[in-house]
Amino acid sequence: MADIDAMLDALNEQQREAVLENNRPLLVLAGAGSGKTRVITTKIAYAVEKLGIPASKILAVTFTNKAASEMQQRVKEMLDGNAQADECTIRTFHSFGAWLLRRFGSEIGLASNFTIYDDDDSLSLLASCFPNYKKRDLDPVMRKISYAKDQGRRPTDNPDGLKVGGTFKEMYDAYERKLRSIGNVDFADLIGRSIELLQEKPAVLDWVHNRFSMILVDEYQDSNAAQFNLLKLLVGPACFICVVGDDDQSIYRFRGAEVRNILSFPELYSGTRTIKLEQNYRSTKHILDVANSVIKNNKGRHAKKLWTANSKGAKPNLFYVQDEQDEAMRVSNILLADKKFNESAILYRTNAQSVAFETMFKRLSIPYKVVGALQFYDREEVKDALALLFLLTNEKDEVNFKRMINKPARGIGPGALDSILSFAPQTDGSLFAMLRLAIEGNVLSAKAKAGASQFLKMFEHAKTLLGEGELVDCANFLIREAGLVGYYEELDSQNSTGKVGNLEALVNALSSYESSLDGLLQFLEQLSLDPTTLGREDPRDKEGVTLITMHNTKGLEFDRVFVAGLEEELFPGRAGESDDDIEEERRIFYVAVTRARKELYLLCARARKIWGKSSFHHPSRFLKEIDSSLVHVQGFNPGIQHAGGYQGLSSLGEKRREHQRGGATPSGWGSDGKVLIRKGFGDNAKTFTMKTVHTEADGGPLFPVGQRVYSDSYGEGEVVTVRMNGDREVIEVRFSGGRKATFISKFAQLEKIGSE
Repeated sequence: MADIDAMLDALNEQQREAVLENNRPLLVLAGAGSGKTRVITTKIAYAVEKLGIPASKILAVTFTNKAASEMQQRVKEMLDGNAQADECTIRTFHSFGAWLLRRFGSEIGLASNFTIYDDDDSLSLLASCFPNYKKRDLDPVMRKISYAKDQGRRPTDNPDGLKVGGTFKEMYDAYERKLRSIGNVDFADLIGRSIELLQEKPAVLDWVHNRFSMILVDEYQDSNAAQFNLLKLLVGPACFICVVGDDDQSIYRFRGAEVRNILSFPELYSGTRTIKLEQNYRSTKHILDVANSVIKNNKGRHAKKLWTANSKGAKPNLFYVQDEQDEAMRVSNILLADKKFNESAILYRTNAQSVAFETMFKRLSIPYKVVGALQFYDREEVKDALALLFLLTNEKDEVNFKRMINKPARGIGPGALDSILSFAPQTDGSLFAMLRLAIEGNVLSAKAKAGASQFLKMFEHAKTLLGEGELVDCANFLIREAGLVGYYEELDSQNSTGKVGNLEALVNALSSYESSLDGLLQFLEQLSLDPTTLGREDPRDKEGVTLITMHNTKGLEFDRVFVAGLEEELFPGRAGESDDDIEEERRIFYVAVTRARKELYLLCARARKIWGKSSFHHPSRFLKEIDSSLVHVQGFNPGIQHAGGYQGLSSLGEKRREHQRGGATPSGWGSDGKVLIRKGFGDNAKTFTMKTVHTEADGGPLFPVGQRVYSDSYGEGEVVTVRMNGDREVIEVRFSGGRKATFISKFAQLEKIGSE
């Protein structure tokens, strides 16, 4: 049996209080790295062992399948020897919705064999409702429909127009009617239709209330309006409710997450007790100081401050670099110095930022992995095979029927397809029934008729195999008979892409499921809800440096973290929008920083290429919110360095003009108005002066051959060539160590120097 007392002794005071509070609604504000998963799992074990609550009456909800799986395993280990160890329901919100709808969906007209459409399928369905428009034109409409569903809004609740083929209301309504006629659901429906079920069927609501007496929700700050409404319905009058989360880590507003859900919890559930978990077990004190100094500037948050008993550790480093290539080189040099590749991660705001790092790493043979790239489930060949399997479970699935009826080509073009679908009024929506009528009605050409007949016979035989309990044989037959293996073998021979191997991996994954229709439905549902678990290794398990967006790092931690691209208009990327947008971006920064255990590097570039052209940026406002005493600064900061942060003028030119206007002499200026540049440390330091700011030339080059220069990014160097590119002067500089770099003179971040 579980030793609950020992588990409680391992908790700190606040964690233990959170486990022991079971009499009133509980809000646990769990800061980054504060051990919230331990609290939730211990609370479940305590409820079963000490409070006598049957595990089957406990529901724990989180936001990722990986987190749900890990939580399930930890609870099982804690309840080792208890017969109820596997009976606790631990799922994501969407997985719970699917679980509920499979059991009771028929109450609202939804068959239990429904297919869950992903974003591409949903867009294809919308396109079928409005065939005169291209998918790219309908994509923003579909995204708006999904967002509306996540907010719990029906077509009539959205009067604002989006003029593509009609009003938004008309398009939303047409899509919804089509989806329901087919008998499938999209991802948002797993929540929305569950709400519909519980609101319209009191008997089902009573069943839920009798089933669950304790509900725990993890990562509650990520809940959207629809999930908020579902939770309200799930919590019965005798149910204990506990939500755990951190408003400072609410970073999915673009998906509909509402930070106010966690902020307003005490107002909704009267008598709520709030417990703060502020002790961090992950990061050093210096890293937490940086995180706290920034996040405290948000107004929409519960007041809290992370602290740690860990050592202070090394101060975080702030690098001001020339551009994205210099940024990648700086990171590479640090990585190559100790080769701790697996313990390091580079975090960026947008996926496009990985390119410079990938290019540099390939050149320097630094192993790396990109997390969040194309998933196995999203690959064309896999989606083709899955389309056949989805169609096997639902004959009304028009999206997947249209995808595969003529792929590979079997003579059924758009005209033949229209002829087939014209028989819809004579059927119950079965696409195979339409095929039979089209074949029998002689409305197809000889080639199209042959292709349609082969397609129909293929599915009839596949159904027989499935009915006989031959799931793997059925899938193998479909994939081969449909021509996918031959089609992708040809592509593999041309490009060595391994597509047939992915088809094999799909069939291999099927072999671990029950060999029946129920097994196939379970497989397809699991895949729809968690596409990362199929067919290939998790990229995070590979060797090398992790390249990942900040949004994808939730739940992860690394010994060393590089936060790249800390420039205005990139991060924060929505500088001109609302205060809520900036607060969300600040929370993203907080999440990024708190992924680091031991080392933190912040990088800000003066220039970055946008659509092939260099664009100059100001440092991120978040850097100004960090007290200068908290970081080691390397490189030249475009603003004036003060004891309290980074403020003021944005360029050397502005500094010089301010000095010439008689303003206070900034730090780093000599009495004659020349910029002083100090290179090196202690007794080895050297001081240089910038002789002129290069804005105009007196008939000659801005940087003549032989001119000594200094770059924050590359160090000291000498101009070795000067040439004209159109009306622009371009120079090549050889830096110490032999490295060369090319600059447009007028915009070069170089200082002309001479020893004093």
